[in-house]
Amino acid sequence: MARKSHKKGEPETRQAVGTEKDRPALPLTWVRAAYHVHTFAYRDPRSAFSSAAGLPVVSPTAVLLGIASTLFNLGRAGDAQKFLEIAHLCQVRVDPPEGVIFFRAFHQLRRYYSPTKGRTERAGFTNINQGTREYGLVDGVITIFVGVPDDFAPPVQLALRNRDHLGTHDSLCSLVGDVEICSKPAEVLYLPPEEWRTQTEEWRTQIPQTSGVMTILTLSRFKNEAVQPTVGKHWWMAGGENTERVPYLVKGRFVGTSRGKIYRKN
Repeated sequence: MARKSHKKGEPETRQAVGTEKDRPALPLTWVRAAYHVHTFAYRDPRSAFSSAAGLPVVSPTAVLLGIASTLFNLGRAGDAQKFLEIAHLCQVRVDPPEGVIFFRAFHQLRRYYSPTKGRTERAGFTNINQGTREYGLVDGVITIFVGVPDDFAPPVQLALRNRDHLGTHDSLCSLVGDVEICSKPAEVLYLPPEEWRTQTEEWRTQIPQTSGVMTILTLSRFKNEAVQPTVGKHWWMAGGENTERVPYLVKGRFVGTSRGKIYRKN
């Protein structure tokens, strides 16, 4: 799919699939959902699965693919597929918790043997995969803001209301309150590079005074193109070539200790 050309340093305008390049971006309705996370785990997209480093927030792709996955689980396959077609038009903001204490845990996984994907010496489970992962004990809530085209607000609200984990599948969460329609969260510092790199020098001077310490995190997001099936006509819950890893500006900082790292929002 052709993408709109733009000069270096200028933000891209996300446009609808199959439209002329000069058509304005779609208006977005913002949806808010806050979650209490019991034990949080989301790995840095750059790190290996077997030795994953943890982050205090999730990537935009994790939020959007999580919405689609939940709709599939609820039997709303049509809504899920339609949402994936416009996922690249959506915007995401994540307000991190007040703090996260990270610790590293050893884990081992068994992968179930499937006769349709090859054979092993014995039926049942294959060999154990071992590795480590950083988990976090969270102080406060993680708040998700999703900007979606107006017609998709109801199914997105339904999905966020029934979401049972943030990050990895064992990172269970509970919804705090209800999912609400809101305005764009201008006060949440979770900015993609085309927003924070193009700000004025005055903004760069004032924002630390109002928001405190900031840090750069590498997160994954969808490119400015529709998410396509990766195998035939089947929809797979992974971005692949449709995603990119970029530096996001997020409020807070990390403090190192002898037993792990600590994230502090303020």
